[in-house]
Amino acid sequence: MQIVILMAFVVAMTLIEAGFPPAIGGRWVLVPALVMYLAGAAAVGALRTALSLRAMDRRPGYLPGAFRLHRLMTVAGQAWLVAGLAGLVVVGYGHWVQKDLGLARVPLVGKALVVCPFVVALILNWLLEYPLYRAMRARIAQHQLALGQPTRRGWTFGEFLGYNLRHHLLFIAVPIGLILLLTDAFDLLYGYWPAGWAPAVTAGGSLLCALAVFLCAPLLIVRVWKTDRLPESPLRDELLALCRRLRLACRDLLVWRSAGMIANAGVMGLIGSVRYVLLSDALLEHMDRREIRSIFAHEAGHVIFHHLPYYLLFAVSSVTLCSTGGYFLADLAGQPGWVAEALTMGGLLVVWGLGFGWISRRFERQSDVTAAWLSGPGEPMPDGRITPEGAAVFARALERVAQLGGVSERQRNWRHGSIASRVQYVLWLGSTAGARREIDRTVRRIKIGLWVATLASAGAFFGLLGLEG
Repeated sequence: MQIVILMAFVVAMTLIEAGFPPAIGGRWVLVPALVMYLAGAAAVGALRTALSLRAMDRRPGYLPGAFRLHRLMTVAGQAWLVAGLAGLVVVGYGHWVQKDLGLARVPLVGKALVVCPFVVALILNWLLEYPLYRAMRARIAQHQLALGQPTRRGWTFGEFLGYNLRHHLLFIAVPIGLILLLTDAFDLLYGYWPAGWAPAVTAGGSLLCALAVFLCAPLLIVRVWKTDRLPESPLRDELLALCRRLRLACRDLLVWRSAGMIANAGVMGLIGSVRYVLLSDALLEHMDRREIRSIFAHEAGHVIFHHLPYYLLFAVSSVTLCSTGGYFLADLAGQPGWVAEALTMGGLLVVWGLGFGWISRRFERQSDVTAAWLSGPGEPMPDGRITPEGAAVFARALERVAQLGGVSERQRNWRHGSIASRVQYVLWLGSTAGARREIDRTVRRIKIGLWVATLASAGAFFGLLGLEG
């Protein structure tokens, strides 16, 4: 959902810059357009919940079928949320907010109002999904009780909505809002720079502001989410010792408070002074120390192989190349600016839909293999070989994550791949004395490709500035 929210912000901000004309028939056309958008979002959300509950009722105790159906309906709903917002902007909503209301020159306010329909539709979806969440949590609790494991009550409606607002919406909206506020302020200063330098200074200043917010975002996010410092304990000492062995600098180890509902871990922050490693409360409650250490090693793999900076390179290079390509093709064909923006959005959808998921799954595999390598008995094998014991520990930890989260192990995931495929791969490595070499080589080639794309995007960016000058 975080990727969908980010896509909605990018689509909206890109389209309002395209300068679409006022709505045909006047602003009153926008009222039925807004009603249609919200009604469509509500209809998809209600149908998704109803069909998923019916699938659960037909096969008591069996969740994968309901999850598959829910997944398909979720993709349809997400497509409507983003495409519908784009349609609203195109038919005149963006022009009405920016021009008719005169908010184009007010930092952040106009752009925030443009995405308001999306936020309302998103909240409607969460409201309609709560009955399904309660039913799924009840099934998971029954399974845990049958195994003699501790269980907790599910979230209340307020807790469910609050979690989604903090974890999904504010996680994206807070840093993006700060970036937009600072870049809008730079745009207001455009006329104060020398004419020849104004485009470069404005673009460079905006880029520096975005980078500063991106670097400092973890300091904000750990306050948006509910987190506490991991208490002093043998587990904390063991994890810190692993950090020292891997030369992994981090600001702190945190417990991610989810009322026992989330079994996951994460790492955020590009540099050690603002980097946090998070372990959810359910992870700490239901897993043993070796499994927790294995999940922690997976997150450490993302840091020591610098996956986050390369995600940033992918984002910057893809946006720059697609936008410059869109403007070049539109200019070549003598088309107006909105055609260039449409070409840019089409290119981004293809590049992100195919490229980002593929790269992310390779990065996840590298972290998986690293975690299995570090989870073996004694010191890790110096040649990168995976022991059967290390593979088994990490595979068991992944299966526990799926079980605690109520997720089917065969459920496909765009960014991570299915749990079943990841488990199968590390177990195969452990049984065949496989090593890290193959995946490390693949990721190394990906990184070289991203550097080439970044250099090409820099050349395209400065070339575009030269043409505008």
